[in-house]
Amino acid sequence: MPLDPTYPAATWAELADLPAPRWIAHRGGRFMAPENTIEAYRMAAELGIDAIEIDVYLLQDDGLVVMHDSTATRTSNLTGPTGGLTTPAVLRGRVDAGNWFCNTWPNDLHIPLFADVLAELGGMVPLVVHCNNAGSGAAAVAAAQRHERADSVLIMAWNETELAAARAAGIPTILLDEDGTLNGQTYAGLLAAGTEYIGLNPALTPVASIEAAAAAGLKVIVYTVNRRSDYNALPVDAVWAVISDDPWHVKASGPMRARDIFSAQTYFHGMLGIVSGKEDRGFFQAPNWFGLDASGTQHDANLSYLGVMQGYLGPLDDSFTLDFDFVLDAADSGAASLQLQLTVDDVEYDDDVDQLGGLRQPGYNILMRSNGGLDIYRTSHGTAPATKLGGVATAPLAPGAVNHLRVQVTPTQVTATRTNIGTPNSVTVTDATHRGNMYSHLGVRSVKARWANIVAS
Repeated sequence: MPLDPTYPAATWAELADLPAPRWIAHRGGRFMAPENTIEAYRMAAELGIDAIEIDVYLLQDDGLVVMHDSTATRTSNLTGPTGGLTTPAVLRGRVDAGNWFCNTWPNDLHIPLFADVLAELGGMVPLVVHCNNAGSGAAAVAAAQRHERADSVLIMAWNETELAAARAAGIPTILLDEDGTLNGQTYAGLLAAGTEYIGLNPALTPVASIEAAAAAGLKVIVYTVNRRSDYNALPVDAVWAVISDDPWHVKASGPMRARDIFSAQTYFHGMLGIVSGKEDRGFFQAPNWFGLDASGTQHDANLSYLGVMQGYLGPLDDSFTLDFDFVLDAADSGAASLQLQLTVDDVEYDDDVDQLGGLRQPGYNILMRSNGGLDIYRTSHGTAPATKLGGVATAPLAPGAVNHLRVQVTPTQVTATRTNIGTPNSVTVTDATHRGNMYSHLGVRSVKARWANIVAS
C-alpha cells in the first residue's frame, strides 16, 4: 500500500527530487489513525508516505506540544488553551481517541511532544511543521537544530513572523494563504523574502490563482484534498504537493478491495464521511460489523442522517453486484431507513441537501425501510428532489435480526433483493442514467444499523 516505494525521501532536499505531486499526510493521515499521534505517524511512514504534516504549539514553559486545536478539549482529556499548558501537563494527559476518533481505539494514547516526533521520525520521513502560536516557529527551528534534524523539516505558518527563524537558519518555509489573495503581498515579494512555498486551499482558491503562483516560481502545496474528484479538478501541473487526510485514497494507491475489511475494527482508506455530520464516521462491533447511528436524538444537527463512503470498493464500472449483511438495531419510525448510495465519482453524499442548502449528487439511493419498504431512487446533480424509480413492500425488519441485501447494476437496470426472505423481496427498475466510476456509500436516516460481509463482484 505504499505511495511510491521507489522514491524514499528522508530529507526535504530528497523530497524535492521526487516527481510532482508529492503526497503529505495531514496530521499523520487523520482519516486512517488518530490525528497528531505517534501511532498515526508510524502508520504513515509504514505505508510509504512522502511527508507528514504535524501541528505544534509553544507551551508556557517553552516546550512544544503536537496538537491541532487552540484548545486541548477535542482530542485529549485535558482542557483549556493548548498554549496555556505546560510540558508536565502534557505528559499527564492522554489522547482519548476512543471517544472522538473511533470507538475501538484506546483512550490512553500519549500526547506527543515535538521532541518525540523528531526522535521517532527524524531522518526517516520529511516533516511539515505547522507552527500555530506566537513563538512556536522559532522554538520549532531550535528543536530541529538541537536534534540535528533541520534538514528534514519545513516550517509552515499563517504569518511571516513565525517563518523568520527558519529563513535565517536556511530551513525552507511555507506561507499559508487560504484563498490566494496574499493579503496585499506579491509573489515576487514572497520569493524575495525567502519563502519558496505557498499553501493554498483549492476549495477557495481559483485555478487561475494556483497557476499564477506556480508560474511566478512558488512551489504550490494544496490542502486539504480528500477526494479523487477534487484532486482531478486541480491544475496538477501547477501543484508541487498535496496535503490530504487520506492520501492513499486520493492517489488511488491503496489496494482496491473486492470486500470490506471491517474485521480490522477500524477505518480503512476511502471511508469518508460528511462534513455536516461532524465527521462522525460510525462505530465498529466485533467481530466484523461496521455501524452508523442516527436514531433517537443522534445527529439532530444533520436532521438525523449519517453516511460514510466505502471508497476502497471503488470505482465500480457499468455492471456490478454488491452483497452485504445488515442489521437494523433501532428505528424512529416505519419509514426510517438504512441506505446504500451509489454516486458517480467519490463525491460527498448527504440526502438532506434540500434543507441544508447543499447539492445532490448524481447516482442512485437504495432505501431499506424499517417497515420493509425497499425503494430505489435516482438523484441528479443540483437541488432537484430525488426521483423514485420503483419500490416493493417486503416483510418488516425485526430489530437485531441479520438480513442480506443484493444490489445488481447492469447497463440498463438496477435491482435490489432481500435474498434471505421469500417473495415479495425484490425490486427492479429500468434506468441507464448514471454509470461508470461509481462509489458506494452506507447511510442511515433515523435508525441505528450495522453492515458486514460487503462483497463487490
